[in-house]
Amino acid sequence: MEWRSLPVELQEEILSRVPAKSLARLRSTSKRWNALLKSGSFAKIHSAIAPAESLIIMLRDSRVYLASVNLHGVHNNVAPSFELGSRFYLKEPHICNVFHCDGLLLLCTIKENRLEVWNPCSGETKLIKPRNSYYKESNFFALGYANKSSGKKYKVLSVDRPNSGLCISNNEYEIYDFTNDSWRVLGVTTNRILIQNHPVSVKGNTYWVARNPEWPFNKKYLLSFDFSTERFQSLSLPQPFPYEVAALSVVREEQLCLLGYYNKETYSGDLNVWVTTSIGSVMSWSKFLTVHNINPGRGIFADGMSFLAVEQTKVLVCFSNQILHIVGENNHIQHVDDHGRDSTSRSSCSVLLKYVPSLAQIQ
Repeated sequence: MEWRSLPVELQEEILSRVPAKSLARLRSTSKRWNALLKSGSFAKIHSAIAPAESLIIMLRDSRVYLASVNLHGVHNNVAPSFELGSRFYLKEPHICNVFHCDGLLLLCTIKENRLEVWNPCSGETKLIKPRNSYYKESNFFALGYANKSSGKKYKVLSVDRPNSGLCISNNEYEIYDFTNDSWRVLGVTTNRILIQNHPVSVKGNTYWVARNPEWPFNKKYLLSFDFSTERFQSLSLPQPFPYEVAALSVVREEQLCLLGYYNKETYSGDLNVWVTTSIGSVMSWSKFLTVHNINPGRGIFADGMSFLAVEQTKVLVCFSNQILHIVGENNHIQHVDDHGRDSTSRSSCSVLLKYVPSLAQIQ
């Protein structure tokens, strides 16, 4: 039976089960398929049914690249390997930060005064102009969405930290709404110290690790921003949490992953990693990985750092000092340099994240 003779409903049912990356190649085959793949209703069905595929994205020397890490046999003394792929984003060479939410990338280029939302799968882009004449270096941004009956409504949160989090000062917040294409002041100022320079997104909400500048001093906690209510909420970390270093990542697009390193009470270089079993006003955490007495871990782990947690092999992947580090349960760290290049020619990685392609539409 030819494809054309199949009922339209059956065609859509079949296509809804094809990964987004593969569907993107079909857009140029016919006008009807292109219209279908751009349909908001089809995108909603596809996101619920299609298998999720993930790619590793790296922000390196102000450029966005695809990357791959081979961890097969890592627990059997088989050396892991790292390969830097092609540039993923070709327009601007001066990206200072990248944020992933729902298959969309928010690209920040303060030097060129650009803020751009991009769907790599569909090629759709949207430039966001600053509310004033320029973006400031003290700004950082997060992309999220409000769940409405009509679908997801995307927004951008801007956080202005006048002293870059180094001193106690009021943060100022603004919201960009895609629906009316404009910025507005959120009307909230706080003196929270956000130590997570690369916030993460789960189900449309944004999460940071934050630090209390008031009593109890320097106590770390989880901070969330709900794009539906446009409100912040302080959430608990696993207790007790006596760790000097804390950082967040995401597992399977639906779980937060928390790293804690160096126990200040026992003065030990222990690493513990948790994942959420439920996210809400009451948080529930489950232990993912424990590695005792990592030395010299202080040269690798830092507050708010960018890392990946790999469920299948129970390892962490992170970059520090221009070297890829693989941390596993066997209590040691494997170092994978960049194709054997000497340290003077290596480049720095500031963001390491997993990108999941989708047909999400930028409104």
